[in-house]
Amino acid sequence: HEARPNIVAFTSTCDAWSKSGERQAVKRVEGLMKWMRDLSAEGLLDVMPNEFTYNCLLTAVARSKDPNKAAKAYEILREMEDGGTRITSFAYSNVLNSCAYTHGTPSVKRNALRTAIIVLEEAEEKAGPQDRLNIVFGSFFQACANLMKLEKEKVKIEKVVEAAFYKCCDQGQVDKMLLTQVRRACSKQLFLRMFGTCGSFPDVSIKDIPSEWQKNVRTKHRGKYKGN
Repeated sequence: HEARPNIVAFTSTCDAWSKSGERQAVKRVEGLMKWMRDLSAEGLLDVMPNEFTYNCLLTAVARSKDPNKAAKAYEILREMEDGGTRITSFAYSNVLNSCAYTHGTPSVKRNALRTAIIVLEEAEEKAGPQDRLNIVFGSFFQACANLMKLEKEKVKIEKVVEAAFYKCCDQGQVDKMLLTQVRRACSKQLFLRMFGTCGSFPDVSIKDIPSEWQKNVRTKHRGKYKGN
């Protein structure tokens, strides 16, 4: 029998390219996805790009040096939506990673931050019971920390960071990694306002925060809650 490529083979190859660090990784993954669509149009079943294939593309974009990768990742998100592809918390996190690792002029960074805010709001609105929102929140705070590194910049986004953090607390989605990222995103005065009773600047431990803030964190294994 003639060997035929399938979705697993294609996606595995896309995954390898996305993590290769090669300059052409994004183009390689895009080329493979175009091939998948062409084969599907010719009648080969089960080779259309799925959520896992798209996550490979988003990973490649996030790891690229393209200064406009935040906008590109957001366009891919819209392409997924238009095509009916399921958008998971990992996809939203990958888009936020593109924002977090955007380099360029202050204007480019501000645009990346605006994109991050839009993506976080969408992820919250569309989240299902199986979605791991803690990784989405963590990637958002990482974007805030990376794009607004100076204290005077952090002060300007205090309201955004504070509102997002308390939403995270209300949803019980605070884990150790997220706590590290939000701490980096905070100005000193915001840190003292949010964590003054839990630790001393700039240190706060996951053991010191209320258990209610952590109650719905999902682990990687079997989708169990951290508190179970």
